Amino acid sequence: MVFKFVFSSLVLYIFCLSVQAQISFVDAVHKQGIPALNVYHKNGTLIGFTDKDGIFNFLEGAKESIPKPWEVVVQHVSYERASFTLLENQKTQILELIPRTNTIAEIVVDRKHRDVVVLRGYYRALETFNLQHKYYSDGIIVYYIPLTKGKMKYQLIDYRVYRDSSVVRDYDKKMSGFFQIQRVPSLSTKGLRERLEKLNFREESNTGITKILKNDVEVGNIRPSSDGETMQYFRDGVLPDSIRHTKIFRLEAKIKNAVNLETFVKRPLAASSPADLQNIYQNVVGSIKRKNEYGHIPYEGLAEFYVMERSFLTAEEYKKIEKQLERNIYKTPMKSQFKRKFWEDLKAHQIPDVSEALGLHLGTKLKLIE
Repeated sequence: MVFKFVFSSLVLYIFCLSVQAQISFVDAVHKQGIPALNVYHKNGTLIGFTDKDGIFNFLEGAKESIPKPWEVVVQHVSYERASFTLLENQKTQILELIPRTNTIAEIVVDRKHRDVVVLRGYYRALETFNLQHKYYSDGIIVYYIPLTKGKMKYQLIDYRVYRDSSVVRDYDKKMSGFFQIQRVPSLSTKGLRERLEKLNFREESNTGITKILKNDVEVGNIRPSSDGETMQYFRDGVLPDSIRHTKIFRLEAKIKNAVNLETFVKRPLAASSPADLQNIYQNVVGSIKRKNEYGHIPYEGLAEFYVMERSFLTAEEYKKIEKQLERNIYKTPMKSQFKRKFWEDLKAHQIPDVSEALGLHLGTKLKLIE
């Protein structure tokens, strides 16, 4: 009897600790958890992300390697940037973020001319290796998305490329230069309903959130914005509480998260189109191994895209320029190429600046490649 009491008390104590230590980020208006939130230490190190419920998770090894107190800067495509101090104690922290807006005026075009949607906007991409920034790029990009048939293509207009040479050398030593993550976001040519046709849905009447289910397990959701003007689609390509193992030749990868988060003009799901896209965030978190002596090493990739202008082309107009466009999203710009300081125009389009934490490394550890 005493043993059962002690055992039960121990289980309850451990459970309480796990609950009490939980840190979550919620929308300041509707109080729902915020998924896919980037969390940086004030020194610029990317230390973790939030899951589908807005619960914060440290990257592997980050909790032990960053100095305390954990003063952090958080950034999300749909919320205002904010700073917090994360507490390492037994109190639950619920931290609120204020929604931001980025509404693009709708262009009305005769439907027969809507063969290809053209989305011009700003992108940025960050790659980290062993918790250190390896590569950063941003710029102006134009996507061409056929609405009937064909593959997405794009054209880079102006862009900057930054690299940390010491991290690149360490990466090449341990990975032999093998495996490079995508450099620009990948946009789908399909509407949301078509993309999710093999999945099930369950709508919550009290929140307006539609949960996306795979084999009765929640893998994402679609939720309306606080102002009702947009909707946000969230999907993790890795099932909850699991790891996706991949092996390519001698490279082994353990993918813990493969997140896609997109904001669209709010429409019925069946009527949604790539033309309604407002912004997109893509994030891969995991570890990679090529040489046994180094084991698995943390590896992350982030990519964002914010629509600045939206227009359309006819099939005939698109055919004239298609051969000039790029299709391979893994193609890496080797050096910067820009005629104007495009990064100074972001506020005019309601696009958040690069986080102050990451900004500390641009021009210092991360050198501009010209």
